Amino acid sequence: MNQGSYPQSLAAQNLILAKLPRADVEEFVKRAELVSCTTGHVLQQQGAPISSVYFPASAMVSLLTVLSEELSIESMTVGYEGFVGLPVFHGVKTSQTRAVCQIKGDIFRLSASDFLTLAELSPTLREMLHRYSQFTQDAMAQSAACNSIHLIEQRCARWLLLSADAVRDDHFSLTQEFFAQMLAVRRSGVTTAMGGLERKNLIDGRYGEIKILDREGLETIACQCYDTVKKRLNTLMA
Repeated sequence: MNQGSYPQSLAAQNLILAKLPRADVEEFVKRAELVSCTTGHVLQQQGAPISSVYFPASAMVSLLTVLSEELSIESMTVGYEGFVGLPVFHGVKTSQTRAVCQIKGDIFRLSASDFLTLAELSPTLREMLHRYSQFTQDAMAQSAACNSIHLIEQRCARWLLLSADAVRDDHFSLTQEFFAQMLAVRRSGVTTAMGGLERKNLIDGRYGEIKILDREGLETIACQCYDTVKKRLNTLMA
């Protein structure tokens, strides 16, 4: 990741930070770094101490539940609406998930100690963090149910929509190999499902890039889990 400088207005690209009073944003800016996060970069390891937390601006991070060295499954995506490092807010020093940058972009990095100081100083930040904590519980529960019941094509459509929402862009980088890992399915299954979506002219996928061509049509294919999670986000984080 590469560090860069930034104006205070950039903090508004993250939904949690956008809700803070100006004075609180100024305190955040004094302590945080804006870094460029590349696809595949590991932000946190499962079981390791959490030294920093991350607030995505244009990047998307996958929280992975690691079952073995060869197998992991995505439990949640984190984009502009949230942050990575929630256990620290609840007084837990280690993470039970692996956090990996899934879609490259900018992300704010803040030391765990500075994060806790800011949370202590800002009632608004604490409220937003509590709301986001509830959202993560709801989203993970929905994801677990979805992965056990719904068809691969439905899950692919849901994940593509959630990813586009997370980075606020219908065009983003994604390899089928990584996609298969996120959904814990064989790559052949993802290839078949993505091919079906392309034949319906809902997406265009080539050279590791995905472009959503017909969002309304993709929402029709996606299971109800996408709409459920989206509505819950709007309720809790509005």
